Amino acid sequence: MEPGKISERQLVFLITTVLITTVVFWMPQLGARAVAQDVWLTALIASLWGILSVLVIIALARRYPGLTIIEYLPLILGKPLGKFFGALYAFWFLSIGAVIIFEFAHFLNITIMPRTPLAVFMVTVMALCFYALRSGLEVWARVNEILLPVVVLAMLAVIVLPFGNMDLRRLLPIADHPLGLLISTSANSASWHGEVILAGMFIPALASFRSTSRSLIISVVTIGFILAAVEIASVAAFGGLLTGQKEFPFFSLARMIGIARVFERLEVLIVMALLLGTSFKICAFLYCSTLSAAQVFGFRSFQFLLLPVSVLMLAFAQNFFKGIPELTDFLTNVWPGYALLSFELVIPLFLYLIAIFHPLRQVKES
Repeated sequence: MEPGKISERQLVFLITTVLITTVVFWMPQLGARAVAQDVWLTALIASLWGILSVLVIIALARRYPGLTIIEYLPLILGKPLGKFFGALYAFWFLSIGAVIIFEFAHFLNITIMPRTPLAVFMVTVMALCFYALRSGLEVWARVNEILLPVVVLAMLAVIVLPFGNMDLRRLLPIADHPLGLLISTSANSASWHGEVILAGMFIPALASFRSTSRSLIISVVTIGFILAAVEIASVAAFGGLLTGQKEFPFFSLARMIGIARVFERLEVLIVMALLLGTSFKICAFLYCSTLSAAQVFGFRSFQFLLLPVSVLMLAFAQNFFKGIPELTDFLTNVWPGYALLSFELVIPLFLYLIAIFHPLRQVKES
């Protein structure tokens, strides 16, 4: 169904973009509200959940080569139940894409252009993603491959350059909170790591499938360390309590950057680099939701569904939440159950166990 082919490197870069872009905006404050200065420990624990998600989705991909999650669901569960869960995944991809658009628009509205209506940001990014997907998977995967290093360098700059305003003593005492609380808090961060499940929709488009598992695990672990570094920098700069009270600690760190009192207000350039990454993340979810819908209904092509799915995702983005408080409540209380404990880990693990012990049909490589 997907005529384009991408390399393993492009897949890993794309999944890295998906995992890294929005988590640095939201996790520092959400985690700090629960465990204060120990928030960086939850990022490292969350990497373990992400590794488990990688192992499960790669194991399924090897068992059913050349098929996406939606295509091997009926083989494992039977056609009626498999189609039902396929439709659930299509809706999940759609809904998470809508949430990301909402986050994207509100972040820009709060930090850079407060007088601009949210609809302007939403429509603009949706039009950009629609155009990118119309160009084909190969095109926007290659563009992402070029831009991801810029996004990572921007993050590293935000971590390192405000060092003069940090006090590492604010990280003490380390591991002051119970292990159970750290693990439960890590489930929130792990839900972003669990978005590696999207790889299950892109693997059939790979030109080769050799070291994908190792590369994705390295990506998940690297992102865990980058997030931990962001949270260490935030706590060292503001303290655990104040980090939890800020709307966007990462943006506040970026605003502290000043070089020789000549180069000021560099946060705009840094934030724009990160927002490019967010745009590619929206592209990934839009692609997965459109492809999923086409495969659920048995269409041979998915391109003609791109416009209606884009409009539907935009409509959801405008109506899911009334404001930041509702979004924060969703990310704190609903997101782990809606993501990690269902679509990202529990359902794939359940599918793998069924495929091992009660296979309905095996797909073997020719």
